[in-house]
Amino acid sequence: MKMKLALIAVISAIAPLSIPLSAQADSRKAYCEYFENGARQAKVSMACIFSMRQGAVTITWQDGVSDYFRPIPDRAFVYTDERGGLVYQQRGDEDANGERSRIFKMENGSIYVWGS
Repeated sequence: MKMKLALIAVISAIAPLSIPLSAQADSRKAYCEYFENGARQAKVSMACIFSMRQGAVTITWQDGVSDYFRPIPDRAFVYTDERGGLVYQQRGDEDANGERSRIFKMENGSIYVWGS
């Protein structure tokens, strides 16, 4: 009986250490630009935070505006935005530093994310 109680006490002490307290998103500081369709010049350019959690993407712009894209099951790199519109993720061309952007193409424009 003492052995059983001791085992329960040890398991009770160790168990909380193996369970994460909260799931963390993979977040990075990045630089974002928004281009309206057909535009050659970005309408908005600023620092942002790029986050992914369980396939969902959140882009939080420096001015506090956020874009949230939920993945569509069985469709790689295809999401829906908060209005239900389709969003397609692509890789951009390399810049002068050899870095590629992520491009999120939406109905009315595209968000380019560097450093993600």
